[in-house]
Amino acid sequence: MELIKDLVSLISRKDPDEIKCKCGHHSKLEKEVHIHGKTANLKINYRPFRRPPCCLDCAEKAAIICPWCGEPIFIDDYITLYTPKDPNFKIPKGSVVYSKEPLQLVGCQRIGCADTGADYCGVWEYPGVVRRFPSAIELAEATMKPVISKF
Repeated sequence: MELIKDLVSLISRKDPDEIKCKCGHHSKLEKEVHIHGKTANLKINYRPFRRPPCCLDCAEKAAIICPWCGEPIFIDDYITLYTPKDPNFKIPKGSVVYSKEPLQLVGCQRIGCADTGADYCGVWEYPGVVRRFPSAIELAEATMKPVISKF
């Protein structure tokens, strides 16, 4: 039934550059967004009969700030979870606390923030939650075997 609704929606579109998303909103396929003073150009990776999880307005609202570099983390970006070394570290506005004990902050995958690709341990997903998976380091520690990561 959902496939039929998507087909009808696809055929009846008035604007070919606009699509209906799972969040219930219609969205352009590309938009310039502003996240805590940073500007970025977001695009929906459109595939027929597969609705994106959210429109670009919802993606803009769900974006957060990396506490280490201050750059935006968007929906579907890989994330790291690090603990500040400085006990007096001030959590920047727009950053997200993953856990309080121990304190872990959601950080980005950029080269200056992530020590290695083996630290990637989740994805930032709509509506603004971490989908956690074990990092390559955690897998290696748990199995006591070498791990080959796809990152």
